[in-house]
This record gives sequence, structure tokens and C-alpha cells, in this order.
Amino acid sequence: MTNKTPFSLEGKHILVTGASSGIGLSICRAIAASGGKVTGTARRSELLDNMVRELGRNRASFIEADLSLDAGIEKVTAAVPEINGLVYAAGISKLVPLKFIKRQQLEEIMNINYFSMVLLLAQLVRQKKIVKNTYSSIVLISSVAQQIGTKSSLLYTGSKGAMSAAGRVMANELSLQKIRVNTIEPGMVQTAMASEMEDILSKETVEQDKRQYPLGYGTPEDVANAAVFLLSDASKWMTGRSLTLDGGRYSLLD
Repeated sequence: MTNKTPFSLEGKHILVTGASSGIGLSICRAIAASGGKVTGTARRSELLDNMVRELGRNRASFIEADLSLDAGIEKVTAAVPEINGLVYAAGISKLVPLKFIKRQQLEEIMNINYFSMVLLLAQLVRQKKIVKNTYSSIVLISSVAQQIGTKSSLLYTGSKGAMSAAGRVMANELSLQKIRVNTIEPGMVQTAMASEMEDILSKETVEQDKRQYPLGYGTPEDVANAAVFLLSDASKWMTGRSLTLDGGRYSLLD
């Protein structure tokens, strides 16, 4: 007889936002590989359908929705079945120096990176879509940026700082229901969003930054593996915490 490992997601159904690409897609793959079922949501239905085809309809499903709109949040909340966890991986980034920031840019970043996260979770909790008293897990994909204050990253850093702070409040509020809330704060991860950085900064600047990471830049799979841990019963005594994944960038170097 084989005992179930606490790292398994067998019997768990997880909702993943930003599931069509990058870190969100890797998290969907990791959930399915760990025995769980996943419902992915994003705006691009063709990419979501590709995800479902890859993972199999017995493991994956999708809800096409724009979470920057109240209608999109309501659509996801109504359509998703009862879940054992959620990973909020939807997000956008933009580098703008302080003196050039406009209200429209600030609202755009905060809307998807923070406002939509709070409003989606509020709806899911209100409609009792998250299973109580079984150590269900909410995982928020924040960023190490909110710890360090990199130049020109105020829009992105502010939104991720708000997310990390909100995670601690939600962990406190939901603890009586045995619903856990933790954040992952990655450093630079090799995604399409990271590739866009080279279009803004020089390739030389990016290469110089990469050399500051003792273990190099991370991969979406590195973040996905951490998410699986936080979703699993292996972390059931962990809530209100932030897990930094930065390849040693900000702890091993001066």
C-alpha cells in the first residue's frame, strides 16, 4: 500500500488566474502533475484551450474572463466550482520614473495587480466557494521588488507591496475558517514579461543584472514548484508568510 505524500494535490481543485502563459501556465502544469485539478482563467481563450488540451480535460478546465472588469470577476465566481485553493498569478509590469507617472498608468497597474485580486477573493469568500476547515490555500504571486525599491519600478512595486500587505490581513481574517493565505515573492524570472525588459533597458543592462544572481535568473517552473508546496498539506501550518525566491540575489551579495 502506497501512502499519499503531503506534497500531493490529489483531491484538490485549484483556481489559477493568469493561466494562459508564463508563471500562471507553469503553475497549472505543476498542479496537474501533482495530482490536482485546475481551472485556469485569463482573457485569451485560445491559449487557455491549449492548456486544457495539454493537461487533459480530466485535469483541467478554463473560464475566459477579464479580471480587470467587475463583470469578469462575477463571471469567474459564478462559474467556478467549490475550490480548495487559488493562485493569483495575473499581473502586468511597467517601468516609469516617478516624474513621468500619470493617473491612467497607476490605475491600470493597480487594477489588475491589486484591485482585481482583492475583489475576486472577496467574491469567492462571500459566495463560500473556498472550502473551509480543510486548510485550503490562497497563494498570491507578488514580487521581491516590493522589498527593495528598484528605480523606475514604483508602479509595479507599489502594486506588489499592496498585495503582500493584503495577504497578511486576509490570512488573519480567514484563519478561523482554516483558509491559509501566503505570498511568493520571486526575483527575476525568465518569462515573456522579463523579455520585454530588454526592449526597455539595454541587453547589456539585463546581462549585468543577471550576473548579480548567484543561482542565475529563475524559471516559471521554480515558482510553480513553490506554489505547489503552499497549496499542499505539506504547508498546512503556514499562513500569513512571504516566500522569497531570488536565487540568493538579495541575501548572498552586498
